[in-house]
Amino acid sequence: MKPGSANDDAKIEARIAAWGRNCKNSVVSHMGSDVSMSDINVTLGATLQSSIDAGETTLQDINRGGLSYNWSVPKKKVSGYCNTDGKGNVTEFKLD
Repeated sequence: MKPGSANDDAKIEARIAAWGRNCKNSVVSHMGSDVSMSDINVTLGATLQSSIDAGETTLQDINRGGLSYNWSVPKKKVSGYCNTDGKGNVTEFKLD
């Protein structure tokens, strides 16, 4: 393990969590007040998650390109995805 990688791993996990909340906030703003944060499931895109787990995507990559999430609201039977930039801002929001 190279020096600093444990710190980078912690920063990556923090970004995944924080930017995932930004995606959830976008879902709430698009779906309206009848959907609460607890109704929304947000997960990091599977390919991206695998790449991070394998060490192929670095903190620098994330800071440069952002993250991509899948989201769903099971009680409404809707889903989609959202992408963030390297600062965590939602740059794309789509319904499937």
